[in-house]
Amino acid sequence: MGIPRGALEQALEGEVLYDEPMSRHTSYKIGGPADVMVCPRSVAGIQAAIRIARQHGVPVLILGGGSNLLVRDGGLRGMVLNLHGTLQEMRAEGEEVTAGGGTKVTALVNFCARRGLAGLEPMAGVPGTVGGAVKGNAGAFGASISDHLASVRVLEATGEERVLAREALRFAYRQSSLTEGEVLVSATFRLRRGDPEVLKRKVAQILAERKAKQPVEWRSAGSVFKNPPGDFAGRLIEAAGLKGTRVGDAMISPKHGNFFVNLGRATAKDVLALIALAQERVRERTGVALEPEVRVVGEP
Repeated sequence: MGIPRGALEQALEGEVLYDEPMSRHTSYKIGGPADVMVCPRSVAGIQAAIRIARQHGVPVLILGGGSNLLVRDGGLRGMVLNLHGTLQEMRAEGEEVTAGGGTKVTALVNFCARRGLAGLEPMAGVPGTVGGAVKGNAGAFGASISDHLASVRVLEATGEERVLAREALRFAYRQSSLTEGEVLVSATFRLRRGDPEVLKRKVAQILAERKAKQPVEWRSAGSVFKNPPGDFAGRLIEAAGLKGTRVGDAMISPKHGNFFVNLGRATAKDVLALIALAQERVRERTGVALEPEVRVVGEP
């Protein structure tokens, strides 16, 4: 770590943790220690942390809800900027809703449904935060979060703030042009009017469907692979006979082939072995190269 101890504490409000186990901060509950984790309480604190990291040449990982993330067992060198607990404001103005980047996606969906604002219901149950969901263009049930996005406020890797219209973000399947070093401060969505009771029932129906089809009772990072064009990763993995396959305490879910779950004490090494196995078997059987959707970071 190139940042002198005490420098971060003096420069910003918020908690600073050293050698912090990443297993405490990811939906997988897997991952070695981060050299330093900063938990700022404001945009100014985020900017201060970024500035100090740049001054000392230290890499920064932006952490939101910790979903869709697998941290290797050797942990992370550099700084983790933990936005959990900040950037969670939501407000509605007419048919537009603005949510902080640290807002849970499901909290945003419920906020909109209660106010009779329709469009985001398919995102119910999507894990993680608005920031991560917009960056990765999260989607479900044939919809993507970018479908109703109007604009975003971001902090660049330099700490400079700017506003970008949806058209500038070059959305594609499970991706956008936003970089890992950019902090999504807030996102504004343009929705349409609907009946609050109808919308709340639709959200409940989608959550029930997720529970029936996905292993929500186990720790996971959501979908491990992107769906290849014209097919589904889960179907290909099931057809390869891999559902229920286990390495250590990591298992390919018997309920859904594209969910690899932590049964209690799984390591990143266990999960990565399953990922490699699934890629190999599916490629041998079909010629399809499965592309990971889960982000893998850290040292072996």
